[in-house]
Amino acid sequence: MKVLENNNRLQDGYYGMVINLFSCPDQMFTAVDETAGMKLFNHVVETDKIATELMAELNRRKLPGVFNFMPLNRIRPRQFDYSMVDGQDAFPIIEKLEYEEDLEGIISFVFGKTLVCRNMDTVVRLARSSKLDCITLDGEKGSSKGVLSGGYVSLERNKMANYDRYQLAVGKLGDVTTEIEHYEGEMVKLEQEMVFMTKEVEKFQNLLAKNEGSLSKLIADCKMMMESGEDLKKKCVEEEQRLGEMTTDRKLMEATLSGLRTELDVDMNSQLSLEEKNLCEVLVKKIEKTKSGYKKRIREKDELEREKFAIESKMVGMRKDEEELCSEVSKLGKRDREVEKAKLDLDNVTEQMVKEKERLAVAMAKECKLDEEVKSLQSEEERKEKKLSKLKETLGEDSMNKEKLFEKKIHLQKSIQKLSQKVNSLGGVQPEMLERYKNAKRTLLGKELQKINQKLKDFDNVNKKALEQFVTFTEENERLVDRLNQMTEDKTRILNMINVLDTKKSEQILYTFKQLYKNFKQMFSRIVPGGRGELILTGETVGLTDADRMESATGLTTSVSFTGDQAMKNLDQLSGGQKSVVALAFILAIQQCDPAPFYLFDEVDAALDIEHRRAIAAVIHGQAGDAQFITTTFRPEMLRHADQCFGVLFRGKASHVVPVTREEADDFVQETAIQQ
Repeated sequence: MKVLENNNRLQDGYYGMVINLFSCPDQMFTAVDETAGMKLFNHVVETDKIATELMAELNRRKLPGVFNFMPLNRIRPRQFDYSMVDGQDAFPIIEKLEYEEDLEGIISFVFGKTLVCRNMDTVVRLARSSKLDCITLDGEKGSSKGVLSGGYVSLERNKMANYDRYQLAVGKLGDVTTEIEHYEGEMVKLEQEMVFMTKEVEKFQNLLAKNEGSLSKLIADCKMMMESGEDLKKKCVEEEQRLGEMTTDRKLMEATLSGLRTELDVDMNSQLSLEEKNLCEVLVKKIEKTKSGYKKRIREKDELEREKFAIESKMVGMRKDEEELCSEVSKLGKRDREVEKAKLDLDNVTEQMVKEKERLAVAMAKECKLDEEVKSLQSEEERKEKKLSKLKETLGEDSMNKEKLFEKKIHLQKSIQKLSQKVNSLGGVQPEMLERYKNAKRTLLGKELQKINQKLKDFDNVNKKALEQFVTFTEENERLVDRLNQMTEDKTRILNMINVLDTKKSEQILYTFKQLYKNFKQMFSRIVPGGRGELILTGETVGLTDADRMESATGLTTSVSFTGDQAMKNLDQLSGGQKSVVALAFILAIQQCDPAPFYLFDEVDAALDIEHRRAIAAVIHGQAGDAQFITTTFRPEMLRHADQCFGVLFRGKASHVVPVTREEADDFVQETAIQQ
């Protein structure tokens, strides 16, 4: 029920409907159904308070329908005698029901008065003799009041069977709902995976498009660089050819130069003619010009070598770029393969989603079909419930009419018996009168009757109901006498119980006093070595037994001696410290009789001397195993036996409790003693 949600107390106090609290064999469905009737759908709760709260919540939510509650604290099941049931022809219906032990009261309340019989003859016989309701397995009933009912009961109208089928359909619906929720979860997961795969594919496609653009650009740059490299290679070949030619020219010139230098060593001016001298000057100028051209070619060669080095370095970089492009191309190929694989996975997931959608559609169709079946079952159940309720009402009305007629018949029979008794009391008719009016006509008899009635008018003032009133008052008197006897017996029984309870109370009080007396005596001797202490009842106790002394006692006092040889003193004759010792001994004696889990002593040792403080501390430490003692003190004796010490400090206009060590507690106590 939605009403029970978020309310643990109501959930704990709600047990469910009666039909859910037991189980029985299928052949018992008809008998159980006819016995319990609409009580099967009553709601069982723990107390009437919970029922009231549930009704208030139902009214607050304005929920439709009728709710009948059966609180366990209000159910008082009767104990029925099944001893006359032989077990062969009949048995109590409750024996065939399986239920929990704590629900025995409600099951006995509903089914305890019913016996299941073999046939209708057994029903009639046992209903009269056992005063119990009887029923057959086919639903034919006989009440203890003598009313018989029966007839064919169809299983389709059986509430137990219909509810069983309804529970089965609800279970199937729950399974289908769980399966649908599972498939929906799987669908959500697959859709999430599909969205993730779609995003990954889009990401790879964007990266692929970006890499393809970069690759096309790099390929174009590579082609341009390769064309530039080819041009540079051609230039390098041409320059190398020119360099070879220039090298050959240089060698020839060097040979010529060497020859000319050898000739220079020879003084030629004397041997040369004017033309030769002019030719020599021309050759010298030509040599100078050739040197300058050679230097120029050397510079051009250096420039070409630098250009060659730069081109070679560019080509090395382009090769690296080419290798990088190849690796990028291989990576792109690998990514293409991954994209293809992702596309295949996406196709597989899509196919799987299509299959799951088909399965979900089948499950949804099955769920719709089951919903329709459940609705049809519910509508059929409601229709049959209405029909059954109408039949129950009709049967109830017939039963009521039948009971009324039966009661009327009994009343008339009683009236006939009373009239017969009155006629008999008047005496029989005289034979002479019978002979006299035997052949008389009715008119003559009518005239005689009128005369007699006329004479009876003289007796109109006589109370005609005196006899009936006498009988009524006699019956009432007998009933009151019986009730008086019963109340007298109850009074005697109650007084006996009160006497027994008073005796037990006196015995328990006497036992407790003896234990307390013994514990106080032992405890006082432990706290005051060599001392004696006793508990004394006040009041008139001379010459009485222990029980009578307890009954007549008006109070309790103490008599103690702190040295053992002194006279016993009562509480008024003691000092403040001695009174504290007696009070502590009395409290600890009570603790031994009726232990409490927790004790708080506030400076109980303030007025005690050292020996008594040590004894009190030792006693508290000895009894701390069964209870917790918290004591406040400014004395060092309590600290020696303490398990944990706390200090109370006043800071910032407030008190604070902090744990301290035993040494810190001793120092604090000593400082306090010095200040005092």
